[in-house]
Amino acid sequence: MTSDPMYEHFAHEYADHAESGAYNALYDRPAVLGLAGDVEGKTVLDAACGPGFYARDLFARGAARVIACDVSPTFVEMTRERTGGRAEPHVHDLAEPMDWLADGSVDLAVLALAVHYLDDAVALLRELRRVLAPGGAVVLSTEHPTTKWLRLGGSYFEESVVEESLSDDADWPVRAWRRPLTAICAQFREAGFLIDELLEPLPAPEMADLFPDDYAALQNAPAFIAFRLVPREEHAHA
Repeated sequence: MTSDPMYEHFAHEYADHAESGAYNALYDRPAVLGLAGDVEGKTVLDAACGPGFYARDLFARGAARVIACDVSPTFVEMTRERTGGRAEPHVHDLAEPMDWLADGSVDLAVLALAVHYLDDAVALLRELRRVLAPGGAVVLSTEHPTTKWLRLGGSYFEESVVEESLSDDADWPVRAWRRPLTAICAQFREAGFLIDELLEPLPAPEMADLFPDDYAALQNAPAFIAFRLVPREEHAHA
């Protein structure tokens, strides 16, 4: 585990921002939960659970069990509290194997806005594939590959680490990979997945009144991209 987990020193500020913010509450969460589909009675892994908003909403949608993990101890405690103690949260660095989770033990894995932080995304995706039960899927979201290119310039096809603040108004340092769509999809294939659905989300309608500038921007260009992934061999035999 890292000695100074990313997000840890601004965890409370980020949670306040994400609870009702345009890009979290009205853009990514609806997209991810929409791709998750019917979770009634299912066991869900919320990897990189953050402050617990996805876990909370998964329970609200009928999930029977939500196992959550994050490298930030503060986020893990927030997830426990936000779900009224129903979630089963673990402090865990996704760069390491999830030895505490058995093979085939979850019906769905959710990985929201986190895969771009991993140096070895394929290793994590293989772990998620390992813990999926037959018929299971992974739903993940990440930065749209055009986002950093449009903001930072250079070649769209560049693959490199970018260090910057997550917020224009605060010191929230993050370190994330910049990759083209081809490279992102190649990681899925290398880990043994096929793309069942790809979504470039549109903002929720209520964003138009609450955050009109963000709504207008997201109507013109996506900020995030989301995928529903299924194991390749399982799909071949379907």
